[in-house]
Amino acid sequence: MPEPIKRALRAFFDIDAQALSATERWRATLGALVFIGAGGLMLYTFPVGQHWLLAPVGASAVILFVMPHSPVAAPWPVIGSYLLGTVCAFAAMTLIPSPPLAAAVAVAGTIWLMARLNCIHPPGGALALMLVLAAPHNPAEMRDLAAAQGANVIVMLLLTLLINNLLLRRRYPWHAPASASNPHLTRDALPEARIGLTHEDLEFAFKARDAFVDVQEGELVELYNLAVDHAFERHVGLTCGDVMSRDLITVAFSTALDDAWAELSLHRIRALPVVDTFGRLLGIVTLTDFLRALDHPPLPALGVRLRDLLRRTPGTDSDKAEVAGQIMTRTVVTARVDTPIRELVHTLAEKAVHHIPVVDEGRRVVGIVTPSDINAALYKQMALGAP
Repeated sequence: MPEPIKRALRAFFDIDAQALSATERWRATLGALVFIGAGGLMLYTFPVGQHWLLAPVGASAVILFVMPHSPVAAPWPVIGSYLLGTVCAFAAMTLIPSPPLAAAVAVAGTIWLMARLNCIHPPGGALALMLVLAAPHNPAEMRDLAAAQGANVIVMLLLTLLINNLLLRRRYPWHAPASASNPHLTRDALPEARIGLTHEDLEFAFKARDAFVDVQEGELVELYNLAVDHAFERHVGLTCGDVMSRDLITVAFSTALDDAWAELSLHRIRALPVVDTFGRLLGIVTLTDFLRALDHPPLPALGVRLRDLLRRTPGTDSDKAEVAGQIMTRTVVTARVDTPIRELVHTLAEKAVHHIPVVDEGRRVVGIVTPSDINAALYKQMALGAP
């Protein structure tokens, strides 16, 4: 066979789509099996006439369980397409005596209305064609088919919700997760959200493409971010172990506040991991914790209040914090030595933390990572000509 023909055939039959994983294939198969089995049993039991399970439901099963995140799998497209397919089929049969022409008009009308009302679900066109071919010629048969269509849609959506969410453990209907709020309580977007794809970018791309895109906007952004993270890790490949500080200054739970403050001042750092006698992380003391421990209301001056906090109280009783363990933050965001830097970038932006202790399997502190560590490492990578 000539090479140009081979290239043409390869281009014609080539599929530019990611194949489903083995796990996802089995999930989709199991979902469709339970969906058609349970739905068929329920509809066969209900008095909906001879058309108890409509053939287009089989096509809907493929969409709802193979690609449940697709816009065509959302509840409104399912409901709207079946409704519009039924209406268009009955209207075409009533107004057009020629079955071939009625079939063509019913399917075309269904497509136009689905696109106009933003409820594209391919089985709607199959339903319109099936109803025209079934050719009910009296009102009683039309009522039976309409009732069957309504029962099919209700059972279909109910089972899709239950099977996807409870049995297959995947969210349906799918919506993009809400954007993380700014931890600093300002209206600025998170640092990583200030660059990259925006809604305006996607809207422009969709209009320029001028074709139906079978992916939701939120999922497209999520895929973009995953791809960017993977590319970053592939090209740079840094982990916490590459950038963390290893010679740590730590304090114990019982370290006096003035001693902890002296360590911060001496080493010009802003955080001290609090560890037990085995080096395991108990919490972290930062400048913010010291400020939070100051008396309220904010009088007298800050310096005076800070000196009062650091001054040790004689005796055994005290009405203020005396040791590091009393003011430390107990819930600490941590990382492992092999944690990729890209994960830390997300954590620093979303959690508004500036110091991430690195712990081993026994939760012993082996290092600490700050934004300065990350910035210095990335600068060196770029300066050395890393991609």
